Amino acid sequence: MSLLQLIVGPEAGYQIEQNGLEAALFDKWIAASGGPKWLPLAPLERHLIQSFMPQQHSVTFLGTSSGAWRCAALCHPQPAAAHQRLEHGYINQWYDAKPNQTEVEQQCRGILSTAFDGGQRQALLDNPHRHLNLIVCHGRSLVASEHRTVAAVGAGIGALANVLSRKTLSLFWRRWVLHAKLLSPFSALDDLPTQSARLTETGLIDALVATGSIPLVLRGVPNLEGTAPGYYYDGGVTDYHLDLPALQQGGLTLYPHFYPHAAPGWFDKSLPWRRANSNFRKVAMLVPSAQFIARLPEGKLPDRNDFAKWGNQQRIDNWNRSVELGHELVEAFKQLQDDPQRGLMRLGD
Repeated sequence: MSLLQLIVGPEAGYQIEQNGLEAALFDKWIAASGGPKWLPLAPLERHLIQSFMPQQHSVTFLGTSSGAWRCAALCHPQPAAAHQRLEHGYINQWYDAKPNQTEVEQQCRGILSTAFDGGQRQALLDNPHRHLNLIVCHGRSLVASEHRTVAAVGAGIGALANVLSRKTLSLFWRRWVLHAKLLSPFSALDDLPTQSARLTETGLIDALVATGSIPLVLRGVPNLEGTAPGYYYDGGVTDYHLDLPALQQGGLTLYPHFYPHAAPGWFDKSLPWRRANSNFRKVAMLVPSAQFIARLPEGKLPDRNDFAKWGNQQRIDNWNRSVELGHELVEAFKQLQDDPQRGLMRLGD
């Protein structure tokens, strides 16, 4: 069994069967929220951006939370180096005690400021062939309160309302798409109320911190450049795994992902009837197999619980081991290029 699965929507499957697994088929690349779950995918993502996608091939990137951080690295003028700096900083977080919100935010800002040094931020946004987009959520109603208890009540009400309809999310969190280029295929989303603004050199780090600011875990980032006044939070609240209608347009979408399915929003994780379907008809997901995951430390993907479960050094060692094993996914991808049928699965199978 292949260590890497190619899970495709019907149109993506047809085009890959007809043309092979070719970079020219893809004009979008998405990356989901999920904390450190991305780490085993890191070597594969660097291989894809360096060796699979030609440098002159234009690709639009969209991410939320840590997925947005990865997308920013891949849009950097030196993507592999930026991606490795991001990986190193992410893995080597060190907390002497249970951190408060300020300490975590400071570490996040340090990771991002190192990965995206000031001299290259404008070049990242101006990249003519790699177009960065990310999603943040504008807190509304009770969830916008600076009092944690009030915000928690608001989040609970929002979660219950979401069971009835995803459209109720806009009562609590308003989706904002922040984009590097003047025009973005994601700025006119209509499945939820959506507003958009341009990313700027001076506002890039704030935007990246905001899209990773999990409500109740981290404070929101206030007053992002070009947006409405207020606090901005993790884009994964509305768009956890990026089940978006815009993915049906244009070419295929490449999706290195850690699960064989996609939940639209964060509150949909435990709702099995809410899984990506029609919006993913032109999506090709690259997903580590269960066989691969069983070989990771403790037989699981890295996750945020590792901070509390393991000491700093044990967590760092285990996360580094996950990345090391991730190099096997690069070889598995090369095998998929030779024979896409090797690991091909239909979405929902």
